[in-house]
Amino acid sequence: MDDLLIVVGHGTGTTEGDAALHDLAGALAKRNLFADVRAATLHGGPGLAAAARGFEDRAIRLLPFLMSGGVTFQNRLAGAIADLSWAQSPLLYPPLGFNPALAGLLAARAEAAATAWSWPVGDDYLLLIGHGTLRDPASAQAARLQQRAIASRGRFAAVEVAFLDQPPRLDQVLAHHQSPLLGIGLFAGEGRHGAKDMAAAFARSSGPSIYCGAIGTDPGLADLAAEHLKQAPWPVEFSKIL
Repeated sequence: MDDLLIVVGHGTGTTEGDAALHDLAGALAKRNLFADVRAATLHGGPGLAAAARGFEDRAIRLLPFLMSGGVTFQNRLAGAIADLSWAQSPLLYPPLGFNPALAGLLAARAEAAATAWSWPVGDDYLLLIGHGTLRDPASAQAARLQQRAIASRGRFAAVEVAFLDQPPRLDQVLAHHQSPLLGIGLFAGEGRHGAKDMAAAFARSSGPSIYCGAIGTDPGLADLAAEHLKQAPWPVEFSKIL
């Protein structure tokens, strides 16, 4: 395919925080699915304009390396696209956080942690942790989608969600639980939320708990993204990105 694929993420402005984004773009580039694969961030650099350099008059596809469809997707990504003067309207894929196959990666990561700690999986609570925001209900949709998908498998005692900026809040959940709890961050990388905030929160946990990391760093994400790119994208309408 002669198109350019840009894997676009929130961006943290740090090498460590954006490592997963660049790793995913590099892994997809090795598959030779597109003429080129580049990474871009909405905060820091490289931005969309820099990532598209040399391809402005050709078809450009955008893969949001985002775990929700909230403010970053609907407002910040839409605004960044609207500010560009590309010859063609870009083609946009849904955020990776909405892919149904993500439930399998989340469950497998939790089960691996339980096995490593000799915790019976059926006795454990799985907690999916998202950012969330009361400003936009869409921010929690992907987390609840994955919650329902994993719960339907019946592998864990329960599957719950918690958020940093909306109820049920992570600090309150961790302050009151007693059963073994496995937490996974619905974050695209090990930035401030995916690493530092989680370490601080789980250090105050009232019961046995393991933080299994941010799902954006999972080695299986490249395969998931390659399958995700097989679905048909849609042209961006700047007035309504969803």
